[in-house]
Amino acid sequence: MIPTHGAATSVFHLANAIRHGSVADIPSWLRAARDRSAYLAAATDHEPAANFLIKAGLVSLASAIGTSARLRAVADVADRTTLVAIASMMLELDPPAWLPVAIAGGQVRWEVVPSRDLDGMEWLQPELEQMMLSAMLASSPETDQLPLGIGRAAELAVFAGLKSRGGYATHVAEISDRFGYDIESIDRETSRWEVKGCTERTRGTFHLSRNEFEKCRLHGAEWRLVQVEFSGAALVAEHVTASHVASIREVSSAEILSLVPMDTAEFRWEESALLAPRPQAWVESEVAVPSDLRLPALETLGCEVIERRRARRGGE
Repeated sequence: MIPTHGAATSVFHLANAIRHGSVADIPSWLRAARDRSAYLAAATDHEPAANFLIKAGLVSLASAIGTSARLRAVADVADRTTLVAIASMMLELDPPAWLPVAIAGGQVRWEVVPSRDLDGMEWLQPELEQMMLSAMLASSPETDQLPLGIGRAAELAVFAGLKSRGGYATHVAEISDRFGYDIESIDRETSRWEVKGCTERTRGTFHLSRNEFEKCRLHGAEWRLVQVEFSGAALVAEHVTASHVASIREVSSAEILSLVPMDTAEFRWEESALLAPRPQAWVESEVAVPSDLRLPALETLGCEVIERRRARRGGE
């Protein structure tokens, strides 16, 4: 939930309604928030903020609705200090999907933040930047959903592009991670595609696992790395479409082999390596995403990846 001034004020009135009297259920809680507030707040729809408080665990639905100590601490006076504290709490407990991408090198990349969300948080200046950095540090590991979703969307986009060409393609990553590439296609010749997703900030670099590298060396020119770059709009879109694909580029297996030294006393593989091929080594890919591509939101795709991994571990 984006901490607009209205949303933070709504949280305050909801907390204040509980603080000043017992409320037995959600409808009576919402009425109490409207009755205790000024006209502007009384006309506000408090239900979205109420849902946020329940989901975040700040409000309990027991025999009577109660608040956590953290919420009670910001339910006294609706001054700026209180509302900013509420907004900071909202950012930490419900970080927007774009937050991990908007933070780079300890700084906020404002161009990544959707303009509508940025306008809604303008009232938090000049504290906003530090609040976003703090929220990023406090966010749970589940924010990994976004990069996982970007990778998953990239695979599905490339697979759809290969299928649309009329050749034979198999999404082998759906079967197992052991292949060392994500998609195998046959169209006059065999190609083994390792797919990486990225944004503008991470383009041109990628992590390569030891298994992927070994398969790159084994299959030579058949093994191809393709990188799908998604626009900033894809980070918050309800559905990822062809319009969100900014570019698709490839780098050859030969280039990758030239970057990675053999195991020595100075270099040893662990789980993966971060590679950054020369800019001139990248070429535009022959894969084109179908115009009717329509995928779930990146965060949803990331959740799917996490669930698949849990299912695989459970089956081992």
